[in-house]
Amino acid sequence: MKLGLSLYLFCLPALGYAQLSNVPSWDEIKPPAEQAAPRAVKLRASGASYIRSIHYVRPRPATTAAQLTAINPNLPKLLPGFAKLMATAEVSSRYKELYDRKLREMRKGELLTPHNYFDCETVLRLEYPGTGRKVLLLQADMDVVTDGSDPGRAPKLADYNAARTSDWYLPETSYSWTRSGGAENPFLEYYPGALAKLQKLRAQLAAEAKTDQGVIWRELLQSCDDQIYRVKMRGLGKSTKSGLRARRFLLADRDPFVVLPIPWVNQSAAWSPQIGDYAAVVYKDRLYPAILGDAGPRNKVGEASLRIARTLNPEANGKKRAVSSLAVTYLYFPRTNPTKAAPDLKLWRNKVRELLDEIGGLTNPDSLHDWTAK
Repeated sequence: MKLGLSLYLFCLPALGYAQLSNVPSWDEIKPPAEQAAPRAVKLRASGASYIRSIHYVRPRPATTAAQLTAINPNLPKLLPGFAKLMATAEVSSRYKELYDRKLREMRKGELLTPHNYFDCETVLRLEYPGTGRKVLLLQADMDVVTDGSDPGRAPKLADYNAARTSDWYLPETSYSWTRSGGAENPFLEYYPGALAKLQKLRAQLAAEAKTDQGVIWRELLQSCDDQIYRVKMRGLGKSTKSGLRARRFLLADRDPFVVLPIPWVNQSAAWSPQIGDYAAVVYKDRLYPAILGDAGPRNKVGEASLRIARTLNPEANGKKRAVSSLAVTYLYFPRTNPTKAAPDLKLWRNKVRELLDEIGGLTNPDSLHDWTAK
């Protein structure tokens, strides 16, 4: 990423781009004398912007087996059909759409960190010769998802303490199944109770802010309003409440699932995965069976449940990602699981094993992780 001179020196270190190679020195980027800007008084009077130009870098996608093998040398060792599968590779339009979306948001003023901007190495449409098995391959990093709630397996609010350390926790996942009796979802009581406490606190803060015009009470009042908005948006919507009453959801700390951006899933395109479809996560010398369990933010990829994340990196949690490098290969098998039922990890593993057999199989069957019930 190259920034105009007026923005370059100040924003570059803060954004972390100084870590890039070939960062020019001051002598290389200072403008010639004849291009020097007018004095501040004239610029302010003219209403001119202090930003002259911003040039964004759009990375090229990896397209070959050799390029992906350079990232993880174990890929052809784990999957003997990898080279044959990659011979059919076509870059998915999802790759361009992802970076188009990132650039649109940055042009609107949202600054992305290098990690969140460069989070996708490639998105490929693959089809194994002979079997015709379609695969959507994503090469990315791995952030952690802690979402989900299931009163059948975790009926108490305290069961979600670890999950809710994430600032982005939500009690629902796109993958769900019918709740028939048993305990009610604890968030049905939690969100109205939290709102009542916040409204009582707001009244106290508003009274203080009325008598004390200083910044302390004004900012506390604004913070309280922000949390009231958060509670209403996350737990008090009509569809959320009806869903929590009638449905059960995945548990990120127990169920191995992965996430794709909302625009990528449940579409009519042949390589578009559907919620519930099977997937295999490849990292180093292991493969991990999973399902596509949720749809997430439009401008980022590389997300997996806490169960998968902690298996790859025991220190991963709602605030610490599992894998920072673009070393995780996600293999999605479109239209392979039309039904949604309670998690059956043994079934999921067997189905993923069958699908892997359709793309050349495994060199060593033991390389496919065996999830134990939790």
